[in-house]
Parts: sequence; C-alpha cells; structure tokens
Amino acid sequence: MAQTPCKRVSEGLRVPHTFSADAAVGDVVEIGTVPAIVAAAVDYSEQPIGTVDFGGMWDVPQVAGVITAGDAVYWDSDGSPYGGTTSSGCATGTAGSNNLMGLAAPTQPNGTTATTATDSYVRVIMTAAKRTATIAGSVTANDITGSDTGLGIAGKAGSSSAGGTVDIAGGAGSTGAGGAVSMTGGAGDAAAGGAASVVGGAGGASQVGGAVALTGGAPASGNAAGGTAAVTGGAGVGTGAGGAASITGGASGNGATGNGGAVTVVGGAGTSTAGVGGAVTITSGASAGSSGTAGAVAIDCGAASGGTAGAITIGGTNAGSITLGKMPIIPSATVAATGAAQANAAAIASGFTLVTAADATTGVKLPAAAAGLVCIIKNADADNAVLKVWPNTADAINALSANASLDMAAKTSAVLVAYNATTWYSIPLLPS
Repeated sequence: MAQTPCKRVSEGLRVPHTFSADAAVGDVVEIGTVPAIVAAAVDYSEQPIGTVDFGGMWDVPQVAGVITAGDAVYWDSDGSPYGGTTSSGCATGTAGSNNLMGLAAPTQPNGTTATTATDSYVRVIMTAAKRTATIAGSVTANDITGSDTGLGIAGKAGSSSAGGTVDIAGGAGSTGAGGAVSMTGGAGDAAAGGAASVVGGAGGASQVGGAVALTGGAPASGNAAGGTAAVTGGAGVGTGAGGAASITGGASGNGATGNGGAVTVVGGAGTSTAGVGGAVTITSGASAGSSGTAGAVAIDCGAASGGTAGAITIGGTNAGSITLGKMPIIPSATVAATGAAQANAAAIASGFTLVTAADATTGVKLPAAAAGLVCIIKNADADNAVLKVWPNTADAINALSANASLDMAAKTSAVLVAYNATTWYSIPLLPS
C-alpha cells in the first residue's frame, strides 16, 4: 500500500541515506526514532543510496483531527490519513508511541492557524530531535503532562542488585517555607475521580514486598516541631458523604497458617529524659448541624470464620490510668434457666443476664473462665425459687469444687468475676 506523499514547502537539512527498498519522494522513513522525508526517488535495484530531509517545512498527510500552530507533531507509522490509504502512516498530534516529527507551522495549508478534521495535510516544520526513553542527567521543567492514557515514572529495574529509587521532593525554602508535594487523582467529568495510590513494590520469590512509609519532615535544627503526617478522606459536597480514610493490614496468602498483616498506631517516643511520648487520639467526626449526630468510634476484632475471635486489649502491663468519659455500655440478655445439671444448663455470655424460670433445679452455665471476664446475673424468678449457676467444664466458683453449682436465692443479684482461667468469684461472696 502506498503512503500518501509529503510535499516540500521549503528546503531543509538534506543528508545521504542507505535504503533497503524502493522509496518515492515524500515517503517518511524513520532513522532510529527520528522521522525523515525522502527528498528524491530511490530505485533500490539501481542505487540504494539516496537523500532524506531532516529539516525544512513540509505538508504531511494528517490524521482526521485538529492540529494547531505550535503543537508538537508526531509520525504514526501505521496511522490512517484523512482521505488516504488506511494504516499507511500519517502525522498526528498524539504522542503515544509515535516519534516526534516537528511542530505545526504558523500558517497551515488551509490559510488558518489550525487544521480541521477534514484537512488532508498539516504543515510541519521538521525537527531532527531524537525521542528516547533514556535521559542522562537531570531534567528541569515547568510542568510535565502526559499526552496519552498513562504517564509512567519508574525507577531503574534491578537485575542482580536492588531496583533504583524514585524520589519526589518539594523544593527547599531559603527564607520561606519549603515547597509542598501533592499527589491528587484526576478529576472526573461524568465519571468518578481518579484514585491516588501508593503501593510498595512486589517482592520476588519468597522475598518481602516493599514498604510504604508516610513520615512528617524533621526540622534541620533548633526546637521546631516535626511535620504532621495526615491521612484525610475527601470532603463531600451537598448531601454526599465524606470519603473514608482506611488503614488495612495486608491479607495473608493462601497458606493455611499465614497471618494477616498487623496495623499499628504508635505515638512518637519522647527522647529526652523528661520528654513525654506522643499521644494517640482516635476521634469521630463532629456534627456541624444542631440536629446531627457525631460519628461513632468502633474498635472491633475481625470475624472468625469458624475459628476463634481475636482479642481486644486496652491498656497493658505498663499502662497508666485508663479514663472513660462515660460508663461503658455492656451487653444484656434475658435467658430462661434450663436443665438440671451442668451439661444441659442454659449457657450465658459475659455482661448482664436476667434469668427467668428458676425452680431450684434449672440453672445457667457461665462461659469458660478467662481472667477479668465479668458476668452479672439477676435471678428474676417470680416463685421465690433458687437459681442454679454452674461454672463451665472443669471451672469452679468461690470455694466450691470444680463443676459444682452455686445457689442464688430468688430475686437476688450477683457479679461473678473470673480470677483466672479456672476460678470465678462472686460479689457478694455467696455461699453454696
């Protein structure tokens, strides 16, 4: 298939070139990544050496699109020119994987400063500039904007050594503040906004994946505070909800014993002798309206799919005092006493339980003892009957033997606290 030929408008840089096939005047050949235009016809069987132009001004067949004076013009070797042969090659204003040809001339063949989608040619001032994926040394620019669907920035791949890093840093201030670094997903028009993602690199076989760190800047000297590190969900507009801010440990692999990744929130350590460690504050969102409700704060363990639920610990062996702004709300339930022995008594959970149907024989069974576990029991029987309270298998209550029941008189209450993994004590200390 024949390429639509280019038309020379002015002379340029003409150099010899060895061809590998016949070529017509106006054909585009790419020397490496630099498009050039054949200046004189070449009959390869007679003479393989001809001439090509790397410069000058040419009318080049263009894609069905608009190219404006001063725009970069690229050669798409399998593009389809307007009115020409499909996939025979044409000029385009889209970079993509195409090679830079030059820039659109101030006046186009149609007499204006821009082509239209129905123009056959765009006038190009040729530029012998090599497009390369490798740039040695540093690059200084006002802005960098992608011209296709992706703008990639990647560190050098490592083979037998570590991969190259990618560093993005705000400019240092002299008498003013340092420059900020902002990463923002693209705005959506009729679709969702683009996500902004920071992901550690994948590890090789049996190797740990790359870490992701978010750290506030440290002052160079003096007594200035370190910079904050903030993760904030986007604000909602109108009746739209604000965006969530989520920190999630990585899921385990498919192995039977793989653990999920932990999530740790730790206040900074105080390094001086009398320095106080940094506080950790978890606060729900405030309501702006007078009839609104502040957001809830939930601390929960993950669901155990048939296994054991995870524990939640507040405080520890080195913890100072624990302050609660209000009395905590404990779970409550109503349970009917059943059975006549430990094995068939009605099971109850920690928290408050209102027990009905006691008849001096039926009873309830405590959960397995675990140090600090608390059960509050109210015998609500209307017939003045004793309630049997059984420990779980192999546990004991007060000074009773293992597996023996505690008798609670009608209309009485008791708090039972597990001292360790085998023994409960009642408050008040009820006799058997």
